[in-house]
Amino acid sequence: MKTLTFQLKNVVTSISGYILFRNSITVMMFAIVTLTACSDDDDAPNPDIAKLVGSYSVVDTDEDGEIENYSIGITQSKNGDLEISNFGDIMYVPVKTSIKGNAVTVPAQTFNGKSMTIVIEGSGTLNGNTLNLDYTIETGDDYLLEHSCVATKNP
Repeated sequence: MKTLTFQLKNVVTSISGYILFRNSITVMMFAIVTLTACSDDDDAPNPDIAKLVGSYSVVDTDEDGEIENYSIGITQSKNGDLEISNFGDIMYVPVKTSIKGNAVTVPAQTFNGKSMTIVIEGSGTLNGNTLNLDYTIETGDDYLLEHSCVATKNP
């Protein structure tokens, strides 16, 4: 009987050791995958930025069908953000924008003037040297101006 109990204890110890070893491997693999998945890809340079940077001639149509022609510049700031100067032919400060693939986004941004606060946001696509962008300007009195513009990159 002692031999059977001793052998059963050895079997249980062997099985427990195997399970512990297997669980340790599983935990290590999970840790490796998790650490790899948590790498900071946001710090990697965005190769799409170079496609968007430049000066553009803009044809801007508002919700009433009125057309305005003007120029904008898209630059990369020192901290890596993309900025549009002369946005909507009304902004005296840069408006932030981003690009991923061919999708261009102007995230909602609030600007406080002397007599008015406005919120600008929009989205569009870059197709070769042409940027198609729909954007809105919301004024402090809840008035929404809708615009659609076609910006062609200057050579």
